Amino acid sequence: MPSEYAESERPALDTLRQLGWEVVDQQRVVWHDPRETESSAVLEPRLRAAVERLNPWINENNLNKAVREIQQVAGTSTMDENEQIHEKLVRHTSVKQDLGHGLKHQTVKYIDYENPESNDFFALNQFRVEGAIEVIKPDIVLFVNGIPLGVVECKAPTIAEPRSEALEQLQRYQNERTETGKEGAEELFRYNQFSVAAWYEGAMMGTYGTPKGQYKPWRDPYPLEDGDIADLLGVDYVSPQHRMLYALFDPDRLLDQLRHYTVFETKQSGPVKLVARYQQYRAVEKALGRIEHRSRREAQGGVVWHTQGSGKSLTMLFLGLKLRRAKPDPTLLLVTDRTALDDQIHATFERCGFPNPKKAEDIDDLREKLKTNAGETITTLIQKFQLHEDEEGDFPVLSRDDDIYVMVDEAHRTQYKKLANNMRTALPNAYYVGFTGTPIEKDEKNTRRTFGNYIDTYTIDQSLEDDTTVEILYQGRLADIHLEGANLDRIFDRVFQDWTDEEKAEIQKRYAQERDLAEAEARIEEVTLDIVEHFENEIARPFKGMVVTTSKRAAIRYKKKLDALNGPESRVVISHGHNDPEEVKEWAPSDTELSKYKEEFVDPNGEVELLVVCDMLLTGFDAPVAQVMYLDKPLREHNLLQAIARVNRPFPEKNHGLIVDYYGISDDLKTALAMFSDDDVKHAMVPLSDKKPELEAAHRKAVSFFDDIEDMEACLQTLEPEDTRIEFKNAYKRFSQLMDIVLPDPMANPYKSDLDRLSEIYARAKQRYRDDSMNLEGCGEKVRELIQKHIRSKGIDVLNDDPVSIMDEGEFGAKIDSLEDDEARASEMRHAVKHEISVRFDEDPVQYGSLQERVEELIEKYKQKRMSDREIIEELRKVLDEMRSRDQQARSKGLADETELSFYHALEDVLETEDRTVEQETLVDLTGDIVAEVEEVASVVEWQQKVSLQQKLRKKVKLRLIQADVSMSNSERTQLTTRIVELARAHYKP
Repeated sequence: MPSEYAESERPALDTLRQLGWEVVDQQRVVWHDPRETESSAVLEPRLRAAVERLNPWINENNLNKAVREIQQVAGTSTMDENEQIHEKLVRHTSVKQDLGHGLKHQTVKYIDYENPESNDFFALNQFRVEGAIEVIKPDIVLFVNGIPLGVVECKAPTIAEPRSEALEQLQRYQNERTETGKEGAEELFRYNQFSVAAWYEGAMMGTYGTPKGQYKPWRDPYPLEDGDIADLLGVDYVSPQHRMLYALFDPDRLLDQLRHYTVFETKQSGPVKLVARYQQYRAVEKALGRIEHRSRREAQGGVVWHTQGSGKSLTMLFLGLKLRRAKPDPTLLLVTDRTALDDQIHATFERCGFPNPKKAEDIDDLREKLKTNAGETITTLIQKFQLHEDEEGDFPVLSRDDDIYVMVDEAHRTQYKKLANNMRTALPNAYYVGFTGTPIEKDEKNTRRTFGNYIDTYTIDQSLEDDTTVEILYQGRLADIHLEGANLDRIFDRVFQDWTDEEKAEIQKRYAQERDLAEAEARIEEVTLDIVEHFENEIARPFKGMVVTTSKRAAIRYKKKLDALNGPESRVVISHGHNDPEEVKEWAPSDTELSKYKEEFVDPNGEVELLVVCDMLLTGFDAPVAQVMYLDKPLREHNLLQAIARVNRPFPEKNHGLIVDYYGISDDLKTALAMFSDDDVKHAMVPLSDKKPELEAAHRKAVSFFDDIEDMEACLQTLEPEDTRIEFKNAYKRFSQLMDIVLPDPMANPYKSDLDRLSEIYARAKQRYRDDSMNLEGCGEKVRELIQKHIRSKGIDVLNDDPVSIMDEGEFGAKIDSLEDDEARASEMRHAVKHEISVRFDEDPVQYGSLQERVEELIEKYKQKRMSDREIIEELRKVLDEMRSRDQQARSKGLADETELSFYHALEDVLETEDRTVEQETLVDLTGDIVAEVEEVASVVEWQQKVSLQQKLRKKVKLRLIQADVSMSNSERTQLTTRIVELARAHYKP
């Protein structure tokens, strides 16, 4: 049997102890809970002691005030409270106190960041916290000075879906599973810095509010390597769990990340907490290391290449936060070359609470700010580093300070031309860090000459491996009207084939150029019709798309055609140009309209399904719900890589992004990306046709488990061993994912009927074996809908529904009778009975434990062919009869109901020994007395969450056992008390 405790939880506690944490393992020692109520998540005595130790001058009154303040933060939501608490932990709080110079505000620290060893690091397993409905019990909670900053949920690596189960548990604790209501305890997460899912051979990290699909691994323990961690922890093998626990919970690193690598972004729905991923942390630390060792002989800077979608803007923000702390009074200059990027960077810094970033409004304003505003954070466009028309000569020197740090976004573009030279002239001693989301050109001559060598790289392949981005596939459509590198006369004849020669001659005068032809009404109409058909038939809801056009006029034409064809709800997003004609200007959205369009597009439930653009939103626009880009524009090199990245953001059930190419760029992708090294961009876009071998292999693997997929019962019998079921589930999901990617392309046709049959086998196996891990998670939205429709058509309950309960004699009997033979009936009953015993075990461990052993013996005999199908069915019916008749068993002993029977069995199990017999009447009376004591305490609302009431119950039960007419030892009395309290929890839930 897999053991979560032995295989993950206990090793995690050992790791934390090696990292310097005080650890209490409640599996091995008794921990005395200091809280008055389990509705609190703070260990107040430890908090009080830490505040007093870190602020030795504080008086009793102010000590009480500071301890209360951090716990009584009130906000509009748990996330709002988390943000306020983070602010107090990082920036401290203040109280009024006279330290000999009159009554003044004095700073009170909750955490000492300068001296980490002065803090109290305490880790505890199975820490109970009261929620609105249930008590949660995370595997490990980590406290700094009594404040719960970390939660780790552990799973055995050998179970079917350790990652999914651990993440699901974390979502449940945080009340993030919206369909199941308030089942968790958000009180614990008001303070949360890191939430971790760990299963020894894997680990994923997030924070409070991180969606399940956005938890990520921590692959690089920089600046250490795995060998260093092995030495530090005294282990031979460094597992992903070791690496994660070191990366997040090494005391120095934890405090550093709490202080410098955590921000809150304000969105329309409220604040969102963001913590650094490993590549962001590594890049910032490497940049700081290079800054510390800057040398006049080397380039004053370097380049960070983190692929599109991996959080580049946040990396800049984290570097800014650390520079602000590390340097006395640094000036930070954030440079981009596009207004949209300038706005985005400025807004990101502002939304994340960065101290007062200032935007340079024009050339003179930038010069003024750099001359006089030392210590400020300034955002600007590179274009503002230019001379006025009436100026001659070189650009003026604005500051010779060497504590100016210039961060240049998208450093591959204009920055190494004349404007970059002006910037260098203006700030000769500044330190320059270039950030780019696309690789540096293979000849290296431009960007590296300007900024220096790579500081850090996070490649497309690494991003795909981490699920930070999804794979981008491309598909050329309407190939006969592709314009890239085509014979324009041939395309012209194809587009205008229904016109007369005279008309064609007249039109050709107007459509002489490639771009003109791209914008021809007839061609746009043909492409738009294809877009509508593709989007409606091949893109599953709630996914959305973008149409990329050659010009503003073309965008407007596409929008009009989409509307005329009653296509998906769309909006045009084009910029305002002073020289644009009125018929173009009227389509350009205002700032308010643009904001609304973007919000309605990004929202999966928003009405906007397509955005029609020409240049806007092709960089810096983050819309995870966007899956498809309809490309009718000649993009190349960096511009192409940036544009296609709009569809590479992960979203639930999104297995890929898709580029549908109408212009013909994909006809010669190698040329379009020729400036890059093949290794850097080989997986930037993958042709859909490349998926054919993968699909064939995945299909072969999925059907290989069975001799004949038409023989349902034989297939189900094949899947009885759990390890075979796990293998089949993984193979089936991979096959489903690829079908989701490929459908409705004809290459999927040979496999559609097998997908239907395998889905039916999968659904019936889930029911037969009560295997909750057999869900459709990750199969992809398109295929998911097809699978569920097919399963329903076969009369199978939807995959998420519970199977028929064996306690319902009529319904379960009908289900058994409907099966085709005794072998199928025996299989169904074996797994149904095992499942029900497991579910009900805590209600009466004595009786259900006995039944569990009996069933295991029966199954073993059956497997050894010592019992026939008919014989095991009859024996299992007897087990079922015993489970269904517990009320009758209770009344036959003189007990009130099956609840009393459970307590009776616990007493009997401990008190009936070879040397001692107890009269049944005595046990019945004692049971009644014990249950009365339990019910008196359990009648109080939320009794399970109140430590004082549970302690009261233990005392009452122990006293009743002392007064009983049965002699028993102290250890027996303690054992019985514990068992009775656990039974009370199982039977008297709120």
